[in-house]
Amino acid sequence: MAIFKMKSLAQSHALENAEQDYQASVRVEQFRVSDRAIYFAAFPGTQYLPFDALSQVKVRNTALSVTGTCGKQLPMVCLRASYDGEFYKDFLFEKRAVAEKVLDRIRTVRPDLPMDVCEPFQGY
Repeated sequence: MAIFKMKSLAQSHALENAEQDYQASVRVEQFRVSDRAIYFAAFPGTQYLPFDALSQVKVRNTALSVTGTCGKQLPMVCLRASYDGEFYKDFLFEKRAVAEKVLDRIRTVRPDLPMDVCEPFQGY
């Protein structure tokens, strides 16, 4: 049993049995994804974003600066999940295929959800 209860990011939606859903979820890089939500580590405890709360999903190529403002960058894929009108949460993945797996889970539950997916980065 966890010390802290799991908390939904969305004020409008919360899962009744989030702990059981978390147990059924699968690990996707640093996150856990079930058929109903995506879970991530936060303080205190674990937070989640239910798929029913989403209003839009965008997938973009991005980069993390490794050495400050100039220098090396680590390519990443950002999945931006908008919820409750004006709020959003960015989920960063190292590989596009992993982000696509999460997107497929969301599509299964919410086929009507607006999704904006950019083309994969082809390199220089």
